[in-house]
Amino acid sequence: MNQPATELESATPRSIFQSPLLIGIVAITIMTGAIIAFGSNLLPQNTLNGISQRQVEDLDRFASVIHFGDAEITGLGARDRLSTAVASDSFDALMKRGLFGANAQRLDLYTITGEPLYATSGTAPRLEGSMLTAFDDARNNRSASIHMEPDAGSKRLGINANLLQTYKLIWDQPPGNGRSARALMVAAITTNVGRDLEVANQSVWIIAGVFNAGMVVVLLVLHWASGRAQRRLERANRALAVQNIAVRESRERMVQAADSTKRAIAEELHGTVQSKLFAVWMQLTQFRESNLDAIPDQIAELDKIVVDLDNIREDDIRGISHRLHPSIVRVGAAVGLRSLRNFYESIVPVEFEMNEAAASLEPAGTSVIPDDVRLGVYRIAELAMGNVAKHAEATVCRLSWNYDEIDHKLIMTVSDDGVGFDPVELRQTGLGMVNIGDYADALNATLEIDSTPGNGTHLRLEIPFVAPSAVQIHTARHSGSAADEMGDTNEQPSAA
Repeated sequence: MNQPATELESATPRSIFQSPLLIGIVAITIMTGAIIAFGSNLLPQNTLNGISQRQVEDLDRFASVIHFGDAEITGLGARDRLSTAVASDSFDALMKRGLFGANAQRLDLYTITGEPLYATSGTAPRLEGSMLTAFDDARNNRSASIHMEPDAGSKRLGINANLLQTYKLIWDQPPGNGRSARALMVAAITTNVGRDLEVANQSVWIIAGVFNAGMVVVLLVLHWASGRAQRRLERANRALAVQNIAVRESRERMVQAADSTKRAIAEELHGTVQSKLFAVWMQLTQFRESNLDAIPDQIAELDKIVVDLDNIREDDIRGISHRLHPSIVRVGAAVGLRSLRNFYESIVPVEFEMNEAAASLEPAGTSVIPDDVRLGVYRIAELAMGNVAKHAEATVCRLSWNYDEIDHKLIMTVSDDGVGFDPVELRQTGLGMVNIGDYADALNATLEIDSTPGNGTHLRLEIPFVAPSAVQIHTARHSGSAADEMGDTNEQPSAA
């Protein structure tokens, strides 16, 4: 099925901007455009400024030719002799000799009032527009330049070229002669700057091209290097993930082996050992009944032995076997946690709370929570509450069991207001903390332990778990009830 056009259009920009290589190319393109834009203005302007400065120097040289040549336009009365001297053939020859070697197309001279006076080519144009403005600046002893594109140059000067014209004031005295000088005339020199501007613009494009090519090469090298580094990192991550899975599976096997061993010992104690102790108890009872008359003085002592033996069998052996393998967790995780609450409450007050979502997972003595999860939660709670009872010196212990229906997590917390500890230090030395971590890893759970000396301890265990639907819970509930009935029918009385 074809995707809507809007989805395709929105997918393309996202894919572009998610690629570092394409982002880099776009950035380089933008920077190259900026270089061309700024360079096309800056470099030609600098070129024009340099040519204008050279034109001012050429005009100074023409002024020297006028003062020290054979035109005799210098000193007192120079302004009066100007018109006559300029009209002579010798002045024209002098100016053309002075123009030789200069990168200029023409030289124009104007009186102080702006009247055309002389031109090396044709007639000096009349002053108007920007030319008049530049003339006024020069008459006020401020050199001024005009850049004329080919159309403007053809219109003003009759020359179809890219021109730069500079105006400068000429005095009637050479500089440095110690005499006061008066303004004599204004000279304008014109230079074709087309070739210079073309070279400047080509330089901008060359600079931009070299920058663009260099940056693209650098970007491609970085992309290649980062790709190799990323592939190495991905391989290392995959190897690390495999190692983590192997370590977790190893810890799961260790936990399962430890629980299997505990279960075997518990079954041995609850079965064989308790049966043997029951047999001894029966023998002692029968011996007492048959020897009431023969050993009347030892009857009280014998009764005490019988009672002690029965207490060992009923209390110690049964309690140890139940703690080694808590069969109560078969009923449900909440029931197991309540049994721990009841056991430790004689040592430290325990507050237990559970939300409705967690309760709904274990209705009427059944549970949809897997056996290994129930047993792991029980073991972690047992170790944590054991630490509270033995080390925390707490006035209260809080135990909670909840299910987060939004994030699909089983959450158990154990907290106290005791003396606290340093989790980093204890994780390396405390066997109980190591065992808690093993059980948490075996459950693929997230374990957080927050504690500081003097501020109590808070343990939080989060186990990923997607609860089955209400129909599945209902089916499990009835299946559990049927299994309980069959178990009640087939179960043989124990020796206890």
